[in-house]
Amino acid sequence: MGCRGKMAFAARLSSLTDELIEVIASTTAEADRRRFDALRESSLRQLRQHNFLRTNQFEVYSALDGYEERFRILNRDQTADALRERLDALAQCSNKWAPDSLDLLLRLADQPIQKSNLTDLELLKEPEIDPEPPLKWSDIAEEDGWKEDRELWRNVDFGGDSSDDEYDHKSDASAQSENTSLSSVEARYRKKPTDYLERPQVQFDLHEIRTSQAWRTDTLGTNPSASSHQIDITQIQCIREILFMLGGLENGLLDCQGKPYLGIQLSHSSCQIFRSLLVPISNAWRRLFLLRKYARQQQQIPLLQAFQAAIESRLRSFDSTIAGMQARYVSTDQEFVASVLKLLDDLSPHIRPLESLAETVERLEQSKNSYPFHCLELLYDSAQKLQLDGDDNVYRFIGQLFFECFAVYLRPIRYWMEEGEFMTSDETFFISRSLGDVSRSQIWADQFKLKRTPEGSLFAPRFLQPAASKIFTTGKSIVILKLLGKCWPTRQRTLEPAVQVDMNAISTMMPFSEVFEQMFEEWMQSKHHAASATLRQTLFQTYSLWSDLAILHCIYLMSDGSRSEHFANAVFNNIDILNVNWHDRFNLTEIAREAFDCLVEPHRLNVTALQSNSNSDVKSIRRTVREGLPSIYITYRIPWLSRIVLTDESLEQYQRVFTLLLQLRRASHVLTRHRILSDGIVSITIEQELYYGLRSKLLWFCNTLQSYLSTLVIGPLVVKLSGEMKKAEDIDQMLTLHSTFTKRIVDEACLGGKLDPIRQAILDIFDLAVRLRNAHQVEQEKRPKESESSRSPIMSSPEKNSAKRYVQASEEEDDTFLIEQDKSGMMQGAEIPYGQVLGEIRSDLDRHIKFICGGLRGVSRASSSDTASKWDILAEMLEPGIRVH
Repeated sequence: MGCRGKMAFAARLSSLTDELIEVIASTTAEADRRRFDALRESSLRQLRQHNFLRTNQFEVYSALDGYEERFRILNRDQTADALRERLDALAQCSNKWAPDSLDLLLRLADQPIQKSNLTDLELLKEPEIDPEPPLKWSDIAEEDGWKEDRELWRNVDFGGDSSDDEYDHKSDASAQSENTSLSSVEARYRKKPTDYLERPQVQFDLHEIRTSQAWRTDTLGTNPSASSHQIDITQIQCIREILFMLGGLENGLLDCQGKPYLGIQLSHSSCQIFRSLLVPISNAWRRLFLLRKYARQQQQIPLLQAFQAAIESRLRSFDSTIAGMQARYVSTDQEFVASVLKLLDDLSPHIRPLESLAETVERLEQSKNSYPFHCLELLYDSAQKLQLDGDDNVYRFIGQLFFECFAVYLRPIRYWMEEGEFMTSDETFFISRSLGDVSRSQIWADQFKLKRTPEGSLFAPRFLQPAASKIFTTGKSIVILKLLGKCWPTRQRTLEPAVQVDMNAISTMMPFSEVFEQMFEEWMQSKHHAASATLRQTLFQTYSLWSDLAILHCIYLMSDGSRSEHFANAVFNNIDILNVNWHDRFNLTEIAREAFDCLVEPHRLNVTALQSNSNSDVKSIRRTVREGLPSIYITYRIPWLSRIVLTDESLEQYQRVFTLLLQLRRASHVLTRHRILSDGIVSITIEQELYYGLRSKLLWFCNTLQSYLSTLVIGPLVVKLSGEMKKAEDIDQMLTLHSTFTKRIVDEACLGGKLDPIRQAILDIFDLAVRLRNAHQVEQEKRPKESESSRSPIMSSPEKNSAKRYVQASEEEDDTFLIEQDKSGMMQGAEIPYGQVLGEIRSDLDRHIKFICGGLRGVSRASSSDTASKWDILAEMLEPGIRVH
């Protein structure tokens, strides 16, 4: 393509893109230049840089050949022959776009093997046109008798000497055919407006009344559906029948099915014009008949009863309008022009709102299995559509009716948000109560539920679903306050914002959805804020939720290091001396209460050891952090009101973090429990140098992990939780915040399901610390006691300086007992050379650290959550520990 060709293509692409933007985005360069240019640039960029391939023509023809083969297999050779015949014909005249067209047809095909019918091809043939002889005026004149009627072609005298008496409304000519000649039309419309005045007469006799109603007798005596017998009626007669018909009474213009009688004709008007006038009247009658029929139905649901009452009110108002028009037409005080067109213009503003309402009722009737509140959804959608169409009068009419019905639907919501109770036999409310009784701490979560439809959506109108959670929370807050014996401001029946909106005072420029949301938000805030504020104040001031949170952080998250170390060291010492009763719950509870003395009331704190793990041999528990320590379970009794926020699921997350921190402290404890004596060092062997290096690296790993957990995970999340809880509006928001806090702290501490291999590698490193301690003690026991004081690094036993340890009541321990207990637990690994053990520990340590760093990097890149950044930071902190070979 040459330079000119490229420029022409670019210009054509640019013009087509501009046209596409104007059609789709409904904007032009003159209206909004900035938005138009932005859309134009993005569209051109997408069109120029697209990388979509053409349709694979071989696959298309292969698919068509496959259909032909399947037709023949199913013994449908005629269909297969027809398909092959048309494919061969297409091959003779196809172009480059034929494969794309065939591919589109294949994608649109719906089970062609089962649904294809050879006879359907006949529908594609164009019908043969049967030429009819041309229509001539001479033929029409001969057929209708115009040729012999000489009076028809006589010149008309347009003088003013004619009178109304000379006009015969029942002449044969007018009954048989319509005079549409130019002269007759001009003569008709040259009449003065006063000629059409209906002059009321003072006296009427029975003969005149019978004469005026004779057309009704003629209508009943003939077939109303036949057009051979024409009956003329006057304008005032037609107006009276229209008013009767719209008022729900019997009339002579339409039958019981709403079809016009063909034998009736309006004077001074052709049949076609009269039929066109009856079309909107017939439609209006059908709509009004539907409304009157629906208003007479029996309804048991209050919302539908209110909807019926609103319809009846509108119909009564319309009937009053009809009665006023009838009174004006029969009044003798003034003269008037009887005009059907004028009547239709006067009725149009009153009929159009009812027609729109009838459409809503029709859709409601068509949805047989709809929910009781479906009428509110239809009214809401109809009001939005009418506002977009710009029909302000009908929009205000439907909007006002919607708010009247919504006020009835709001009654159970008001009762729930003010009293926390349900209205009896209400089928439209979207909250239900469980049949069984639950504990007080579970009332918030389990006593009440939101109803769901079989499809899984909320059993409430669509426009109300965003506020359903706040309504649900307010009612539950009232229930809790009633259990506490508290009083709340909404119980004082203060003035609430009005739920009835005056649509005439609302600007049509304001979207209807915003009109509703503004009204409902003000009303709901008056209920929700009062109850939630009262319960929130009770929770923090009376039940001390802040204090409970602080204690949980101190116990489970070990925010107070000295108290947590006191508890942990006491447990570790009992395990190190191989006390078989180290898991006794009474002694564990006593240790915990002593450690957290003056912080926690003693009766609210208990510690147990789960039987599944605590029954393991104490010697195996001493050699690993995976056994024994996970069985320690701390129970802190929380008041039932605080348990609404501090759920059992959240406490389980706290327990998981506590177990990890306890295992971390165990690893640090076994590495630091012996003090290295540097006096008298003569020389350091290779094994001793390797031991000190491994001990230092393991201590570095434990301290790094402890720093990460305390400064990057626990500390920031606790501060963030405290700030968000102070700003929370209700209990549900506080519950969500606390659940999110516990979930994040578990994920960032590498305790989530996705990081389980990394957590196992961390525990393996903790076990390496325990193995290093045991191997070193076994090596120390092999050395002769007489030379032990002269050798380099001497370890002092901490049990001699131990302030507290768990012992049996009838047993007196001394140093000899501790040494014998240590020997029995450490001699199991004595058969492996000390140097070999240290080499294995170093190899395993390097491998685990490298795996942890790589795993954290990979998971961080694969995740887009905020927690991923913390995993990346931990990997950076541990990367210096990877040994370069």
